[in-house]
Amino acid sequence: MTPNETRAALKQLELQPSRALGQNFLVDRNIAYLIVDAARLHADDIVLEIGPGLGALTAVLLERDVRVVAVEKDGRLFEFLRERFGGRQKLQLVHADALEFDFGSIASLHPSDPPSPQSSFKVVANLPYAVATPLMQRLVDSPARPPRMVLTVQREVADRLTAQPRTKDYGALTLFTQLFYEVRREHIISPRCFMPPPAVESAVVSLRLAPHPLLEPALEAPFRELVRAGFGHRRKMLRGLLPKSGTSLAVTAGGLEAALTRVGASATARGEELSLAQWLLLTRELVAPAPAEPKQT
Repeated sequence: MTPNETRAALKQLELQPSRALGQNFLVDRNIAYLIVDAARLHADDIVLEIGPGLGALTAVLLERDVRVVAVEKDGRLFEFLRERFGGRQKLQLVHADALEFDFGSIASLHPSDPPSPQSSFKVVANLPYAVATPLMQRLVDSPARPPRMVLTVQREVADRLTAQPRTKDYGALTLFTQLFYEVRREHIISPRCFMPPPAVESAVVSLRLAPHPLLEPALEAPFRELVRAGFGHRRKMLRGLLPKSGTSLAVTAGGLEAALTRVGASATARGEELSLAQWLLLTRELVAPAPAEPKQT
């Protein structure tokens, strides 16, 4: 929808965009196409759209002839979408809060058009800024983890998702996401592409599910515990932080220093200095420590 069409729709709905709900409506059709193109859609795909708003992305998705499940929390926008796209068989509108929505139910929402074995569940969405991080973590941690996601988020969030070790943006969110997904920043979006313009730049990120698990399921909980504790105080060394963090693992300063050395890190390392691969190795070391070498007699 053009800026004028968006203003007219909001006036008709008597809707003042809500900052609390992160309602910034996309008004640049070229950006909508860039977002959808990044999803690499196929005819058999089922696409989850979170927070469709006035339907800017929805319209482009339907042009690609894929099945779309659009989850909208705002009742007025839900009714607007139902009127705008009424009768479209490949669109299933859901009036719900995406923070509580069961992502595992996506396929069952198209019972008259069941997915084929080649179907893929993808997510394409301009995430509401206010809840972008918890929504993304729900998707990443879901048992029905989508193989590909293309999301518009605040540039600050995109920087954290794609961060490298030893940078200010590198942290727990980086590691929890990159544990499962290969993350790439696709585009930077100007505030002028939205109405009302947000106070920050936005970015489109694509997330592709890693072809093989990087960590055994039984070690995921210890990994999360260690990472959270390791970034609890960024400037503190791990050897002085983890033993006092209250994790379920019995970690001593001496044992931690030895484990850090074995994973190729400094005994004085801070959390931000370890790569994802080193955090994974450290988790394995602390859960199943290497046997001590026998003393020489």
